[in-house]
Parts: sequence; structure tokens; C-alpha cells
Amino acid sequence: MSPLRRSLMLLLLLGVSSTMAATDLEHVVWNKTPIKVTLPVGEERRIDFPVPVKLEVPAALAQASKPIQIREDGSVYWTANKAFKADRVKAITFTGYSYFLDVEARKGGLTHPLVILDERVPGVEDEKAQLRQRRSYDYDDVDLARYAAQNVYAPMRLIKPLPGVTRMPVPDRDYPLYRGKDLTVEPLAQWRSPTMPSRYVTALRVTSQSLTETVFDPRQLRGDWLSAAAQHPVIHPAGSDGDTTTWYLVSAHPFEETCP
Repeated sequence: MSPLRRSLMLLLLLGVSSTMAATDLEHVVWNKTPIKVTLPVGEERRIDFPVPVKLEVPAALAQASKPIQIREDGSVYWTANKAFKADRVKAITFTGYSYFLDVEARKGGLTHPLVILDERVPGVEDEKAQLRQRRSYDYDDVDLARYAAQNVYAPMRLIKPLPGVTRMPVPDRDYPLYRGKDLTVEPLAQWRSPTMPSRYVTALRVTSQSLTETVFDPRQLRGDWLSAAAQHPVIHPAGSDGDTTTWYLVSAHPFEETCP
């Protein structure tokens, strides 16, 4: 786990949950850093490049996938037949640009289309306008954690809206995210911030299975999280009042790509 920029201990007294429509697209800006792509095993995922590309795919990834379909408009349709670890894929454009993807496949991986934006590509005015709009937002990790907490606990009338923040799907299973304690950690919801660079905040229900109390320590979290917040700083032993709480984790990538 990389060092947390800050540990946010938000003790919020809020009410019931609300819902938002899930986003249909995820936008990633090319900044010379390889783009993480997670494929869902057995389901097709679309990757949209700003210009037509050809792919250089390692043999192991190609053998673990159905034939990859590449359209003339730059869209790539990729279905993994089985899980595989991340490997580097190079996308070469006919304009001389190249992109690097770190592609992996796992069960329950992301299914929504991934759109890659590149300011170097001429004539993409709509995408450039979208980039300028995303840069105009100024949400920090505290804003995102507070927004997630309100969506989990507060009545809808009390939720302070954050324009541009959209809800994303998360898998319905337990993740071993915390070292040294027997905790059940289950994602409740995830939101994507329109800020540049991208930020994601995930709300997780945490239930103790331990006979001793757990004091929240973000250094014990597995995964590459930018910041972490706890609804309550202490989780009481299993079966007692206060044995369940909510954590809010902020990351640079979607939850499924950030957790171990």
C-alpha cells in the first residue's frame, strides 16, 4: 500500500441511504502512464481510443481471450475466456501516437466501456470541452468521503449534491482489505469524481468477526488508496453493539482495480 496522503476520521451523524443512476462510460486521460484495464471473464468490454489503432497483444493474453475485434473508428471489443494477470499491451495509432495498457482479467471485472481521451489528437473538440469541464471541478478527498457518507446514511433531502459525481457499480462480495483483524468488508457503493485526475470513492460496510475491538488504522489497509475515512474510529467485538461501521476509501482507479 502506498502512503496515505491523509487519514480522514469523519464522525458523521446521518440517516438513511439514497440511490443514483450508474454511469455508462468511464473516461481516462492519456498522460503517458499505462492505463489499467480490467476485463470481466466471459463478458465483452469495449475500449474506445480517440483514433484507429492496432494492438500488440502478448501471446498469453491472446490465447486466454476470444478474437479481439477492432473497429475502424478506434473501438476495441475484448472478451477474456479466463482470468489472467496484468500484462502490457501496446496500442499503435495510424497518426504516430502509441498507448500502453496494463490489461488483466478477473471474475466480476468491470463491464462499462472505457473511453481514452488524448489532447494531442486534433479535431476532437467535444472531448476537449469535456476535459476543460472536468478540470473546472475542485473536489478534494474530504468532499468525496463526506458525499459518500451522506449517500449511505442521510435522507435524500439532506444530501449536498456534487455536480458531475456519478455512481458506479461495485461487486457484491467480501474483500480481505484489513491486516491483523477478522473483519468482513463488503462494498456498498462507488462514485467517480469528474476532477482531474480522476478520483473514486467507495463506501464499504465493515463487520467485526473478532472477539476484540478494532481501532481503525489506515496503514493496515491492503490496496493502493489515496485516503481513508471511518464512520466510527473503533469497531466493537462481534455480536456487540457497534460491531458494524462504514469506511470510505478514495482511490485513483475504480475499486476493483485498486483492491488486492
